This record gives sequence, structure tokens and C-alpha cells, in this order.
Amino acid sequence: MPAYPAGLDERVHWNGRDLHLRAIREEDDAEHRAFVEHLAPEDLRLRFFSSRRGVPEAELAHLAHIDYAHEMAFVAVQTRADGSQATLGVVRAFTDAENRESEFGIIVASDLHGQGLGALLLGKLIRYQRHRGTQRLVCDVLRENMAMRTLASNLGFRAHSQPHSEPSIHCVLELASAV
Repeated sequence: MPAYPAGLDERVHWNGRDLHLRAIREEDDAEHRAFVEHLAPEDLRLRFFSSRRGVPEAELAHLAHIDYAHEMAFVAVQTRADGSQATLGVVRAFTDAENRESEFGIIVASDLHGQGLGALLLGKLIRYQRHRGTQRLVCDVLRENMAMRTLASNLGFRAHSQPHSEPSIHCVLELASAV
């Protein structure tokens, strides 16, 4: 498995907070679990397309243990007064073997919606995927998730409606021209 990509770490000032945007790492496991457990059920439904009280243990076990060659997860973390890290949001992408397409999902702390953290994280992912030569970034968004649809549109994604019986819209951002 590829080594942790430390060169992707970035310090930013956002809404009066100093944040660290970086790739997730195995040591983040406990904090990432705590982050997920504190998400509102509605946020989990919008992200995972189903009602959940939480994330199954098998899924949780994988969230901080990733193969950087085929997937990436960037977290926005803030250092607490005691020196520990608080996860505020995460954007995660899975890239196909040919590096043509990467599918992503994003979620931010329930009390931070509408403040630009999602745009900050997704912008970082877009820059990363462009740098690695991925041709397109895609996601499926529930039709009712207007906040995510607006974010995607603002960042240049084009929405492609699925058959109206489908609850989601497919969003695509072309990152590189096909050769």
C-alpha cells in the first residue's frame, strides 16, 4: 500500500478557525468514528441514501484505513485546546483502475452546514484529482439535497437527470480532456 501522502497537507484559516486539511490516516480511526457518530440522522440519510441510526461497524472500520493508490479521503481537522484533533468534515473519492473516473462523497459536521466547509474540502479534492490526471469526478445526489446540488453546480459540475423514478441526480465534472 502506498505511503501516507504528507505532501498534501495544507493549513487554512476558515471562518475564524485554523484548520488542517489532510489525507485521512489510520491514527484518525477513533476521532473519525466519533465524528460519524455525532452526525444528524438526516445528514447520514442524505449522504448514504438511506435512513440510518449510524454507520455499520464494517464500514466504520474501513473509513480511516484506505489504499491511497485508488482512493483518497481528505479531512478538515481543528486542534482542540487539549491538543487532540476534531474532525469537522470529510470528502472521500474512489478512482477506477484506469484513472478515468473518480466517484466522491462528502459530509460535514451537522452544525457547520452552509458555511463553506464543503466547498473547501471539495475544492481540495478537485485539485488533487486534476493533479493525478483523473478525467472526471462524479457523484450521485438525492434530488431533494439542494445544498449538495448547489455546491456541485457552483464548482462546475453538470447535473444529469436519471429517469424520474430514480431518487438521485448524477453530477459530473470534467477534469481533463480525453487523449
